[in-house]
Amino acid sequence: MQPSTEASTDATAVRWIPRAWHAWLDANPRAALAACGAWWGLLWATIWFGSAWLSSFWTHRIEFALPFERTVDPMHWMIPIYASYDLAAAFLPLFCRGWRDYAVVGRAILLQTAVSCTIYIILPQQLAFSTTRTGAVWDWLSGLTGLPHPGLYSYAPSMHVAGVIAIGMFFAPRLGRAGATALWAWCIGVIASTWMVQEHHLADIASGIVLALVIRPRTVASASVGPTMSS
Repeated sequence: MQPSTEASTDATAVRWIPRAWHAWLDANPRAALAACGAWWGLLWATIWFGSAWLSSFWTHRIEFALPFERTVDPMHWMIPIYASYDLAAAFLPLFCRGWRDYAVVGRAILLQTAVSCTIYIILPQQLAFSTTRTGAVWDWLSGLTGLPHPGLYSYAPSMHVAGVIAIGMFFAPRLGRAGATALWAWCIGVIASTWMVQEHHLADIASGIVLALVIRPRTVASASVGPTMSS
């Protein structure tokens, strides 16, 4: 009989979820994932929008752009690939074995977000593409909805890059060779899309990769453990 992923989860991974909720979450496994996903979304949005608001007070901004990046054109056909990460992050609980399993990868992405947003506040940045200074994807969404630009000031390190690598690290070990290859192909596609749709410069991507290597799901090894088998 093998230990379950739930039981082997590092206790620190669940600390972002209030301890008072744990008994209820264990007793209501179907509702637990939805509740944790909603709590994660609230925490993430608070950190992200809060950092954008604080960063907005800066009047001078840094551009982390290579000379040739300033004149490239956006590749709008890559927008669906870029946006697929946002959908995957929102529905990530559906791919997990339980709320404690989700807590591991959720915690890693939250920590990446906290570090990234701290950097956005300390080092105010702006894009340097000739076609857009705010990113092709969010330019389109803001124009479509009339809402304020939600992605402003979030550039290096790229949270898309760091987050998608965290997802790859967490889920690839529990997939077969074909599944893991497909997952990493998608991850690479998302990483490439961040530059191709002009949401990030190459420096943002490089720093996002470094962030993902430093802050990764703590119990990656447990991802290969199969579901609990009763005897």
